[in-house]
Amino acid sequence: MTSYVGIGCMSGSSLDGLDLCCVEFTGDRDTDVWGYRILKAVTLPYDANWTSRLAGARDLSGEALIRLHVEYGHLLGKLIKKFVDENQLDVEFVASHGHTIFHNPTLNYTFQLGDGETVSRYLNCPFVCNFRNKDVAYGGQGAPFVPCGEKYLFQAYDICINLGGIANIGINGKKGYDISPCNYVMNKLAALFDSSLTFDTDGRIAGQGQVLYNVLEKLDSLPYYYTSPPKSLGAEWIEENIFPILDTTSYKITDLMRTFVEHVACKLADACASAQAPPDDQKSSRMMSILVTGGGAFNVTLVEAFRNKIDKLGMHLESPDKYTINFKEALVFAFLGLKCIFGECNIFRDVTGSESDSVSGSIHLPVSTTSDYCISYFQKKKSSG
Repeated sequence: MTSYVGIGCMSGSSLDGLDLCCVEFTGDRDTDVWGYRILKAVTLPYDANWTSRLAGARDLSGEALIRLHVEYGHLLGKLIKKFVDENQLDVEFVASHGHTIFHNPTLNYTFQLGDGETVSRYLNCPFVCNFRNKDVAYGGQGAPFVPCGEKYLFQAYDICINLGGIANIGINGKKGYDISPCNYVMNKLAALFDSSLTFDTDGRIAGQGQVLYNVLEKLDSLPYYYTSPPKSLGAEWIEENIFPILDTTSYKITDLMRTFVEHVACKLADACASAQAPPDDQKSSRMMSILVTGGGAFNVTLVEAFRNKIDKLGMHLESPDKYTINFKEALVFAFLGLKCIFGECNIFRDVTGSESDSVSGSIHLPVSTTSDYCISYFQKKKSSG
């Protein structure tokens, strides 16, 4: 057994900040059995300027977007370096999801902000980013990728659900897809309810409202929900399809919030029901376990609505520790970065619908290293283990 210490970085579409998770992975590459231990983790909120810049990035000109790509790289590099220095971390690699600006796999493109070479200028170890493009080039959705990490790190659960800007599901670490919009929508509605808010704490705003069944029917009727996986969502689809239905001029925001929560809970339950084992399967004789993580896991109104629905399905909702809730995506991207450095497949066609499994991610080396740094270093680690 050998251990590797790295940092995973995650910035989601909900714009709640940058997650940095330093994690130690212990495992055996021959058997591909892995465990993890979170050493230090933090969420760094974006200030008002960066929140505004990231929210408006899709409307920038080409030149302005390239500038932002580099400037965000500098920001990311500085924040990682500060995190390492302040906590005196001995880190062997860093992996970043980046911040998604465009995601349209049907037109064969996706774009995550944060130039890798710029970030690596601040680091003394390999930096891995740009995980999605190769999968999209192979005809895949380029998302979700978390189920690819769940295969190795969260085998104890039948279903893993992440309630981030977009809600997604992983099934037995083998299949997964984006279920529906989630915090991306609820955070915007919370800000419309009270401009000082960036999210609905504990789901309190939604808890004050009533379900608008005519609005719920329109949301539930969107064609995306009747499309078979693999499939994924982006901000473009949400803006074009969800917000026109949530008419704040005709309805109270509290009622729209409660209605949207009900919509998400219904779609989560539908996804779990679809993942149930057939009657003749051994798993059908026991209660299936569901791990829920992401910021939405703290939304009491959403979680209770979801729990009420899966109780009827005979499923059990697991309550993990707060570190796992908050930083699961970041630690999974750290693991995907580790697999990339190993030169081992980290993205699977069964999840994304691509033509092939792939070793995805671009490796950027620090200026002080030679070109064979990654190979020689990790070969040494393996032989010493």
